[in-house]
Amino acid sequence: MTLVKRVRNFLLDQDYYVDFYDQFVHVYQYQDILELKEERICLQMASFQLLFLGKDFTIKQLEKHELLFQGVLESMQILR
Repeated sequence: MTLVKRVRNFLLDQDYYVDFYDQFVHVYQYQDILELKEERICLQMASFQLLFLGKDFTIKQLEKHELLFQGVLESMQILR
């Protein structure tokens, strides 16, 4: 199984999901925003944290437990 498929299977859980688009990231069912900066966004999920690193992050839509942000995504880390 390729790395992309493993990450996709991990992130496409029934309790939450993360979609990647050209210049956009959509996260559904995060629990809390731990850090929100132009180059870093850290979200608390149910059993781990998602850390997005990049440039020029801007929030496009913020709903309860749903986030859409735009920018240049350089990496994403899963912190346990």
